[in-house]
Amino acid sequence: MAQIVIPRQLPRASLNPLSYRQVIGGRMTPNETTLAYLWQEQALTTDLRTTDGRRLRVIYRGVWTHRRGPDFANALLDLDGELVSGDVELHVRASDWYAHAHHEDPAYDHVVLHAVWDDDLQKTVRRRDGTTVPTLELARFLATRFDQLPFVSLRPLGALGFAHCAPEIAAAHPELLHHLFENAGDSRLREKVARIQARLSGESPAQTLFWLLADALGYHQNRQGMRAIAEELPLMHLEVRLSALAPEKRFPMAAALLLGTAGFLPLSDAERELVKLPTSLWQEIEAIWNAREMRVGSARTLWRLGGVRPTNHPVRRLLNLAGLLATTDSGLLADVLERLVTARPRRQLFAWLRAGPVPLGQDRAHDIIVNVIIPFSLGYADWIADDRIREAAAQLWLELPAGRGNQLVRATLEQVCGPTPIRLRSARAEQGLLHLYHRGCRERRCWECPVAHLVLSRSSSPSA
Repeated sequence: MAQIVIPRQLPRASLNPLSYRQVIGGRMTPNETTLAYLWQEQALTTDLRTTDGRRLRVIYRGVWTHRRGPDFANALLDLDGELVSGDVELHVRASDWYAHAHHEDPAYDHVVLHAVWDDDLQKTVRRRDGTTVPTLELARFLATRFDQLPFVSLRPLGALGFAHCAPEIAAAHPELLHHLFENAGDSRLREKVARIQARLSGESPAQTLFWLLADALGYHQNRQGMRAIAEELPLMHLEVRLSALAPEKRFPMAAALLLGTAGFLPLSDAERELVKLPTSLWQEIEAIWNAREMRVGSARTLWRLGGVRPTNHPVRRLLNLAGLLATTDSGLLADVLERLVTARPRRQLFAWLRAGPVPLGQDRAHDIIVNVIIPFSLGYADWIADDRIREAAAQLWLELPAGRGNQLVRATLEQVCGPTPIRLRSARAEQGLLHLYHRGCRERRCWECPVAHLVLSRSSSPSA
């Protein structure tokens, strides 16, 4: 059985992750967090069977989702000789599937295994489309008695694999990994530039930049809705309306057009609370929309609001976008490029992104420079053969420091380095870890990964 490691981030009061609660017939049972550790470490016997008698082999147990939807995503299972890929949902009791309304939730449409501690239903559950989901009763397949499991040290929930990739290299030669991460970041950048150049062949450069900004502001859950806004309310139409207005009138106009087309006007009291704007400004925004005979776009059906943090709510992100448009003097494209080719482009771009009535936070501004402005500028520079823009964007790419990273960056770094993580020095390295995750870890293509090649080359070298 795999060794189980306590994550460093657990508070002292919960150093033993074996948490119990009294549930059925006086028996002590684990909570769902403990079940997540059991599933992640696969502290189970090898003769697994579902409650309907089918043999089960876990090829890859998936990655913990931090409870954003099903507990483990992208698992790969051998179910009675058939390879099945999808999500795994964990519950203390099988009946929790219905108690939590998963049978009505589209987020659970790809669940392929229901792993429970107690099968109190005595029958399989069904997804929204009516498909039955096989049940695995975990209590029957522990590798040892539950209260004797060796919870000595446990990797963080969300760990990508079962063994770290290159902990010895991280400890003794971290510069090799720095170099590898940055090269991988360059590969990710080249892929983005290629996609942007493909868009430039079919639409104006300014519209491409606008679409990319909207996409980035959609974050994970609401990219589809933000893209729809950028397509149904093109930048050219917005800038024509804004250019005719005094500077102080541009933000309410941009906000009205974006929020109205998105289907959020009139705003509810809860939506107004997401952004602290004067009541008079809210009233002006709604009055502008009401005075115009414009239709609500398709985005109104695309928003995913459940579990979205207030800072990532579409209302706030649309107001961020309105602020960026309202604070440009010569148009979005010209203003961004002008800031890029100044002596201090990072400072100029951050100042623009973090200005306006609803400024972006530091982390989101950093992400937009990395994921939108740099790749767009490189793609556009090649498209118009402008060396000045190309060199400015390339230099900013080389100089931009690392941000705080997201969960995927942290999980991939933990997977590679193990107990001696290295400190990332650059945005290139952060992007490189994302590239390694999407091209290697997520698709389980370990032997194509440059980290694996580095480990093999070091192990075969006499001087390693």
